[in-house]
Formats: sequence, C-alpha cells, structure tokens
Amino acid sequence: MRPVSPKPYCHQKGASIANSPSRPSFLALDLLRAGAALVVMMAHLRGYSLPAYGALPASDKGMITALFYAVTRPGHPAVMVFFVLSGFLVGGQAIRHLREGRFDFQRYAVDRATRIFIPLVPALLLTALVAVSVGSIFPIQDIVAHIVALNGVVTPTARANAPLWSLAYEIWFYVLMGCIGYAISRRTFSIGSFAGLAAVALVFSVLESSYLLFWLLGALVAAYPPRSLWVAYAGFAAFVGGVFFSQMVSDGGPWAGYATGPADTMLCVGLAALLPALCHERVNRLLEPAAWPIRGMSAMSYSLYIFHYPVLVYLTANYMPATLGLGGGGITSLVLKGAVCFAVCLVFYLLFERRTVAFRNRINGTVSAQP
Repeated sequence: MRPVSPKPYCHQKGASIANSPSRPSFLALDLLRAGAALVVMMAHLRGYSLPAYGALPASDKGMITALFYAVTRPGHPAVMVFFVLSGFLVGGQAIRHLREGRFDFQRYAVDRATRIFIPLVPALLLTALVAVSVGSIFPIQDIVAHIVALNGVVTPTARANAPLWSLAYEIWFYVLMGCIGYAISRRTFSIGSFAGLAAVALVFSVLESSYLLFWLLGALVAAYPPRSLWVAYAGFAAFVGGVFFSQMVSDGGPWAGYATGPADTMLCVGLAALLPALCHERVNRLLEPAAWPIRGMSAMSYSLYIFHYPVLVYLTANYMPATLGLGGGGITSLVLKGAVCFAVCLVFYLLFERRTVAFRNRINGTVSAQP
C-alpha cells in the first residue's frame, strides 16, 4: 500500500488560501513568495553593482564569492515560482468557489484589479521619472500599454523596470480565470466572456504560452491536491533539478544557448506537485519561530518586485556605478545600494500596497450598497 499524506491543511475545514499572506497556517507559501522576491532583487542588485563572476580579478574569486554569485543567479526561476504560486493561490481559490457555487465575478474583479494596480500605477510613474533622469524616455503610450498588460505584445517592457515583463502575464492570467468563472457561474457564454477569451488567445499567441500552462497547473493542484507523499517527494526533486538546469542553460552557464523550456517545465511541475504538502499545518508549525519576518517580507514582496529595479537604475547611473571587482568599494557600494533600494521599496509598500485591503473593502462595500 502506498503511503498517503494527511489532508493538506489548506483544504481542511475552516481554512482558506485566500488570506494566505496574513495567516500563520501558510507560512511556507509566504516564505516562498518572500524568498522569490528577494532573489530577483539580489540578482539585479549584483548585476548593477559587480561584474560577472568570470570577469572578476583572480584575487576576488573564492568559495564564498562563488556561493554568493550562485545564490543571486536564479532570477528567472524565481519568477517561475511566482507564476505557479499565483495559480495555486488565485486560480485554485477561483476553481473551488466555482465548484461550491459561490464564485462572485464582481468581487473577483475588484480583488484582482486592486491587487495589481494600486502598486503598479505608482511604479510606472517612478519608472517614467527614472527613465527621464538617465536620459531615456518612457512615453505615455507605453505607460498605457503597461497598464493594459500589452507590454511585450505591442511595445517592449520599459528598460528602466525590466521586471514588469511578468506583470503582463499575471494580468492576463487573471483575465482568463475571470472569463471562465463568469461563464460558468452565470451558465451563459456572453459576448464579454467570448471577447475576453479571444483577447487572451490573441495575446498568448505572442507571449510565452507555456507560462499560462504553469499557472493553470498551480490552480489545478490547489483545487484537486494529490494525496500521495511520493508526489511531494518527486515534486521537490524535480523543483531542485529544474532550478539547477535553469542555471546551466542561462547566460554564462556551461550549456548556454540550449532551450530553457525543459528546465522551466521541470521546475514548475515540481513546485506545483510540492505546494499542497507545504500547506500542511505540520510544515507551517516548524516556521512559527520566524513568523514575523516571513509575514513581513511576504506582505511587501510585490512592492519589492516592481519598485527595486528603477531605484537600482537611478542609483547606478547617478551615485553608485558598478565596480570592476569586490575591492575598491565594490562590496560597500553593493550593501549601500541594496539598503537604499530596500528602504525605498518599503516606503512605497507602506504608501500603496499596504492600503490595498482597506481600499478593496471600501470599493466592495460601495458596490454592495448600490441597489
């Protein structure tokens, strides 16, 4: 008889993934989200502060330096983590609400719109200011394209804020699930649903469609979690292997030039298989001693992701240029730049992202009060 895992905590009575950022039961998911955001920021911070490892002076190379570079390399795998985790949290909840007959399209739309746009609009304005300060431009039509998630489709993603490429994917993930949820909950395939699905199909004929499959996979395992422990073990092995192979085929890796798709697939499938097990209360109980910093970093992970890059661009162009090695102030510059970057992201989080729930509740209350 094969071993069967206990029922994942996220599917036990009274538990809900919807409020995962603030619930102690999901500290493992919060840790994943916070860790992914930090890895992305550190990858860009190192890239804007130090040369590639191969370009370092021989005197700067060593085990500690190699470990630091290895830890700050997997920026792309970290974004894949965001995609699968988003599908697990957002898509999984939507599917469960549909199965239970309580999917509310209006509430879904308000929740997703406030989550994305309250921090994104100021991030775009900051990006425009930074672009001007470094002698570049970020015209109004490009700003609009980013807001409607058409960067990477009709216009390139802003060079002063490269991480925004993934926001286009995230928004279209939400549009797809909203259209499906509306059609199923209303039991009618309206013109709006058809137009939304047609737009998703058109956009993903340009964007990387496999990322949509990874998001949907995360949603499906949240709604229909595997119960065998061996699925989680195999998922962990595939996830680690996917991260490793992703680094081997990335720029500067020994297999650079090979397709990254198989590595991304291994990573995302493995993570999707692992996530339900990470929801179990036994796993999360182990993280309780570090609950406060994990929750705090998870809460501001979105702000950290979309604000850090323009800050790095501005600091590097005007005050702290990249150095040729660890010596000559290289490490000091990296630490100071990282501290300033984190502080600015924290300020923007407190001004905008932290207010998302209050603003969302106000909108939902206003809409509900209308006749």
